[in-house]
Amino acid sequence: MKNRHLFLTAGIFMMMFLSGYSSASAQQDNRKVRIAKIEVFPEYLAEYRSALAEHAKIAVAVEPGVLALQAVYDKSNPTQVTVLEVYASEEAYQVHLKTPHFLKYKNGTLKMVKSLELVEVAPIAIAIKPILTNKH
Repeated sequence: MKNRHLFLTAGIFMMMFLSGYSSASAQQDNRKVRIAKIEVFPEYLAEYRSALAEHAKIAVAVEPGVLALQAVYDKSNPTQVTVLEVYASEEAYQVHLKTPHFLKYKNGTLKMVKSLELVEVAPIAIAIKPILTNKH
């Protein structure tokens, strides 16, 4: 549990860093940042993970206002899924809720989700090194 929260915190900071967020501008930032805590029924784990991965990939690729959707699950309790969501603004989030890919994900996974808790969060400080990749 502790490691999952540590990973998510690092993820939040990394996404804010990569998208140009700075601690000096934190109070003027209009981004909507939150964590979705999801419990999935065990019999739907593989199907749910697939649907969530597809949704996140499409949303980030086609929606300018979706800055990040990062999903992880707790290794010791795989039915516990946590998603870091970063939107450019509340308006971008509202647009996201009406997209065909979100509606497909939401309606297609309703029977799979045992519980959902949405937690609004705000970064306090950002201290992360960028990850460099070596492409040949």
